[in-house]
Amino acid sequence: MNKIEENSLSKIALKKSINFDMGQTYISKFFDNLLGKLNNFETKSFITRILIKNNTTDIRGLYLYGGVGRGKSMMMDLFFYQVQIKEKRRLHFHDFMKEVHQRILEKRKIEKNKDTVLLVGQDLARKAKLLCFDEMEVKDIADAMILSRLFEVMFDQGTILVTTSNQPPDGLYKDGLHRDRILPFIENLKLKTDIVEMPVGEDWRKRSLSGQKYWLSPVNKKNKEKINEIFKNLSAGFETISENVEVSGRKIKIPKVAAGVARISFDDLCNKPLAAADYIEIALRYKGIIIDNIPSLNDNLRNETRRFIWLVDALYDKNCFLIANANADFSDIYTGEHWKFEFQRTISRITEMSQI
Repeated sequence: MNKIEENSLSKIALKKSINFDMGQTYISKFFDNLLGKLNNFETKSFITRILIKNNTTDIRGLYLYGGVGRGKSMMMDLFFYQVQIKEKRRLHFHDFMKEVHQRILEKRKIEKNKDTVLLVGQDLARKAKLLCFDEMEVKDIADAMILSRLFEVMFDQGTILVTTSNQPPDGLYKDGLHRDRILPFIENLKLKTDIVEMPVGEDWRKRSLSGQKYWLSPVNKKNKEKINEIFKNLSAGFETISENVEVSGRKIKIPKVAAGVARISFDDLCNKPLAAADYIEIALRYKGIIIDNIPSLNDNLRNETRRFIWLVDALYDKNCFLIANANADFSDIYTGEHWKFEFQRTISRITEMSQI
């Protein structure tokens, strides 16, 4: 058995109790091919790598796009953890762009009259021979204006890009202001990555949550066990870790994260001084949220209720799913008067989000 076969995503998935459908099995071949090239490169001697023309610049990355819930991020994770190259990074595209903007600002303070995007691109390329993005989506003109120059530098430096997206490269920043600024980046994507569409198939969320209720009430031992089982099914085969979501220097700790699903208590989300922007960042980061121990909401919990409204708005707008364990059904969870009108929209949105 050769190295590529040993590291086959399908075989790894079986070990982790993940069942690929036909479309995912098809996509795994592209990941396996790239995995073999990267690991073959990494095992070469230092001198041999120095002598290889263009180093890693001849290795094409992968741009995987398709509908939501098809397991694109899961497959990229399986691939990422099998790559032996040490200089590798895996992060959400939105987080990467935040980092890029911050680095550019810092460079401008110390590098006067220099091409700061060039300098940042070189710095990033040195730290990442392999760069894996989750959910490439360009909506910000500031991002669109620097992407072409940034990745011109990074690709020239030998960075290999693997990314997931809900749309093909030509759909990025479509109809956006000054879209011509991003067109060189799109052309570079076509040159430097294999563009592959994920075949249509079953949404993994529907499969994992089939027959399950999404809002469990009241908070009791039985429903806690059900929530535990739901999280276990959604995260099958993945390590559960804790993460920090950083917003304007503030860190929001998410105690349990696996397979793009976050699990957190109501108090940790809504009983802290968070703003609407914080919840948008959380919604951008995760595919769905499991919230434990939502209390009955009333006018004594006015601020907590307002934050919960903001949270649901953010999850709804970013097409996330919501699973909750609460003291009462979502249609009856708020009994106050202050947010009575606003909470009707919240109920409507929870209803839609529960129909995965």
